[in-house]
Amino acid sequence: MTPYRNWVTALTVATVLVSRVLVKTGAGDPLDRAARDALARPLGNRADVTIGAVTDLGSVYGLGGIAATLLVGGRRRAALDSALAGSAAWIVAQSLKPTLDRPRPYQVDAAARLVSVPAGSSWPSGHSAVAAATATSLSPHLGPVSRSVAAAFVGTVAVSRLYVGVHHLTDVLAGVAVGHLCARVVRGVRRAIWGPRTRRPSAGR
Repeated sequence: MTPYRNWVTALTVATVLVSRVLVKTGAGDPLDRAARDALARPLGNRADVTIGAVTDLGSVYGLGGIAATLLVGGRRRAALDSALAGSAAWIVAQSLKPTLDRPRPYQVDAAARLVSVPAGSSWPSGHSAVAAATATSLSPHLGPVSRSVAAAFVGTVAVSRLYVGVHHLTDVLAGVAVGHLCARVVRGVRRAIWGPRTRRPSAGR
């Protein structure tokens, strides 16, 4: 592992730990409220419906759709990597939720909930974790432009979880970090078992 990757991994782990401490001690409440207030400006019914649909791109159903699309498009390795990493992130996020059992914004802050009632507690965000794991796992298969699109995808899913009223900012920060870590771990295990895979991004990506 290169020094850069070591630094990124350490920063990601620190993000999860700091987020947990902020939630447990309540020190992160002002930050969460500020983020909630910044997004508490209704954009209208059409935007609400659109964002409510976009947010599900970070669900296990969205993950299945992404993996299936890649598979149909002949990107079997990318499909497998995204499916494995996204599934691992979902499992880890769901396993962490009971450790804090945090109420969701609409349960404590009278935030508007624009989607169906989600399962489990608020911390960490499972959708953000799945989105981050998917994007991270696909990074070796993508060129610079597509990587930027993947990063935007993660940011969009994370912010959408705040907008639809089901997560706090500290939840999505932890979720993104968890997803990134899961993808890195899955990639390491996959390489240990099957060996490294050659990156072959398509032209123009």
